[in-house]
Order: sequence, then C-alpha cells, then structure tokens
Amino acid sequence: MGLVGRPVPVEVDERGYPRRFYWRRWHRVCEILDDWRETGAWWDGEAERIVVRVLTSEGGVFELERPVHEQAWWLYKVYD
Repeated sequence: MGLVGRPVPVEVDERGYPRRFYWRRWHRVCEILDDWRETGAWWDGEAERIVVRVLTSEGGVFELERPVHEQAWWLYKVYD
C-alpha cells in the first residue's frame, strides 16, 4: 500500500462517483468498493471530504477523495 496525496483528473458518472481517473495512465473504475465521509482535523479547519475506494478494470484498488464543497479529486492511496 502506498500513500500518494496528489490531485488527479477524474471523470465522474451521473451520481458524482469516479468513472475513470488519470494516474500515470487512465484507469477505468469497474466497481465502487466502499464510500464514506471523513471529517478530518476540523479543529485545524480541514474540510469534510468524501472518500471512495474503487476497483479498476485492471484489478487495481485505489482510494480517491475530494472535499465536500469542491469538485477536485485527489488520489489518496494505492493498494498493492
């Protein structure tokens, strides 16, 4: 498992979930494995964010996140 913490281009579906994203190359999401909200360090002003764990068509598992009031997605974690 590796932490990445970088913004990535993401195309979303009609529900707002990632359909595909770019990290080193385009990855097509074939399944949403889990999704949840995290509050973060609210005492330091961190915004609540949406986290989505996805399975790609190549078999990779990734976590993508975005602040609730923003549209920009970040690649947070890559599973081995």
